[in-house]
Amino acid sequence: MGGVAAGKVTDFAGEADASDASDLRDFVPVKRIAPVAALTHKARVRVRVRDDLATMFCKRVAMKIKKAKAELEEIRLAEREIVEALIGNYRTVLKHIDEGGPVQEALAKAAAMTAEVRQTLEGLDEEASVDEVATRLESRVSPAVLALVKAQVVQAGGFGAVTRAVDGFGGFTKQYEQIEKVSAHHGNFWEVLLYGRIGRDRAVTFDLADNDKLKFTATSEDSRVLDALAHAQRHQAARGDYITAFDEEGKEVDISFATQNWRKAVIDKTRTGQFVRKHFEAMVFTIYHNALDIAEIVRQLLEEGWEIDPEDLAHISPYLTEHINQFGEYSTHEPGIQPEAYDPELDVDFTPLREQDLTAAGVGQAA
Repeated sequence: MGGVAAGKVTDFAGEADASDASDLRDFVPVKRIAPVAALTHKARVRVRVRDDLATMFCKRVAMKIKKAKAELEEIRLAEREIVEALIGNYRTVLKHIDEGGPVQEALAKAAAMTAEVRQTLEGLDEEASVDEVATRLESRVSPAVLALVKAQVVQAGGFGAVTRAVDGFGGFTKQYEQIEKVSAHHGNFWEVLLYGRIGRDRAVTFDLADNDKLKFTATSEDSRVLDALAHAQRHQAARGDYITAFDEEGKEVDISFATQNWRKAVIDKTRTGQFVRKHFEAMVFTIYHNALDIAEIVRQLLEEGWEIDPEDLAHISPYLTEHINQFGEYSTHEPGIQPEAYDPELDVDFTPLREQDLTAAGVGQAA
């Protein structure tokens, strides 16, 4: 097809695609070969493009995972400095709130300013009428309101001292990031650091993960990962911290395929029925990357003559099974087999089954 114009190839391919087998049989051999060859060529190009997209996506996510793990190592080295800074910041906030601090002083001053008003209105409930309040205050409503407003300003100023102190530490967002870093270190929790790496390339990553382009389908009835990907894509325009945990039909999105760390990152116990958006997206990108990587390995095994049925695939794919759900660390039920990733730049570490799994399978037991 090298010397044929692209337009001609497209026309021939379209003709072949629109014809069925009986129509093509009626063509003379020379005329039959051209559209079939063009259609085959176009199909190969589409496959090649999809392969390139999958490779680009896998490389991109693998690179982000590597950087997140490297950041975790940096946090380990800098943990003492971060923790000492957080403790110092916390001490400053406590001093602002504690007795003798600006918050308590403001509360005491506000209470003194409104003491007379509060004493006069003592016993009134929320249902008291305006006339009753006016009677109690003996028509001195304006001075009373003014005193209350001034007290509120003083009180707000006291609480503002705490906010200003946090702003001096870099703001609330910065403090949350620092706390998350310390939590990541103590739990070997690189997952919560991943979105910080993906965030700047979020749109590109979503574009590469577009299943309409890659056409990745589940090899069993288990479609949890694709359902999760579709859920993330439906909320791609979201910019808030949380997205709903329910799909378009009102069913909760199943993330039981994820590791404990990922579930811990995605689920905020204080926000029932919602997912932490940034961690949900990072989780989906990670498992989708690993699923594509596994799919490529399986394709190569098939090309080499291996016979793989769906049950065999379920044993090696973390995408399809409950018992293998370590993203980036896979196991296989074939002892001694160590498949290699199709791309040396991908961060994939294939490991044999743990000793207890081998024993349970009846392999390697003492005679």
